[in-house]
Amino acid sequence: MKQNQMWTYVFVIFLTLQSQCSACERLARYSIISNESLTLLRQMGAHDPPGRVPFPRNLYHQIDNAEAEDQVRFLTLTLDHIIDLMDAKEHMNSVKWNRRTVDHFLSVLHRQSSDLKECVAQYQKSIHKKSYEKRLKRHFKVLKKTLKKKEFSAQAWGQIWKAVKSHLQRMDIIASNAKKHLRH
Repeated sequence: MKQNQMWTYVFVIFLTLQSQCSACERLARYSIISNESLTLLRQMGAHDPPGRVPFPRNLYHQIDNAEAEDQVRFLTLTLDHIIDLMDAKEHMNSVKWNRRTVDHFLSVLHRQSSDLKECVAQYQKSIHKKSYEKRLKRHFKVLKKTLKKKEFSAQAWGQIWKAVKSHLQRMDIIASNAKKHLRH
């Protein structure tokens, strides 16, 4: 092996490791920003409504065992779905949430999503849609239908609040797992 080729290989390995480290930096900030979003969600003032809220537990178990890149993609997709769901301020008249808190909550989620999209941009693009993408989209469609069916009532928003809280808490675990995988 020529010395020039060896230095080229060393340089490529260095760049690869550096890009993985920057992804880890984004994930390191994830828990800080996530804590902020959970705090804002609690400040919105909703209480856990009685009854069960649809939640894709099996999907989260599947993602627990996925590659770190898929875990980060999943987090990004879920954040975008939450943003889309919660960004319906014109239908929030029935709840007494502080609008500034809702806006701040959404901006924190946008920041978190942007950070993760920078990580995802470093990964190879998937040729086909992953099964978790379809299942996640279906789950959020059900949540939107719940809101519409219950005419955007305070009870319906309470259920959405509970589902979003569950997602954010579970996403913390996924982010922690992805961070560990990317370090090794």
